[in-house]
Amino acid sequence: MAEMQLGMTISEDRQSVAIELAAVGHATAPLVLDLDQLSDLIKALGQARHRMVEGLPVPPLEGQTVATVNRPRWYIQVAQLDGSVLAFDHPAFGAVGFAIPRQEIATMVRILNNHLAMPSDRPTTRN
Repeated sequence: MAEMQLGMTISEDRQSVAIELAAVGHATAPLVLDLDQLSDLIKALGQARHRMVEGLPVPPLEGQTVATVNRPRWYIQVAQLDGSVLAFDHPAFGAVGFAIPRQEIATMVRILNNHLAMPSDRPTTRN
């Protein structure tokens, strides 16, 4: 597979982004997208990645560096699948969510309760 070069330029008014993608050494032509078009592209790329990793073993998260979103808007609801859905607004990907099976909720609650029992230097804030 050819080595790729990727460039992005966000307009001064932040209303559009120009994306240039080409094999190294080849000419590029900018693709200009507004926010909705960029969101659609990100979603399509995520779906493509999902298909590519489908069936592959999922590596453990423990020990990995994870890109963290600080204080996102979030929402939890009881799901139809005997579990809960946690949704949040990710600044890079938009609204995303995941389903948590009922048996894993107890583990999450235990860990979060242990966290709340720890002394804190900061005042508690509500989301």
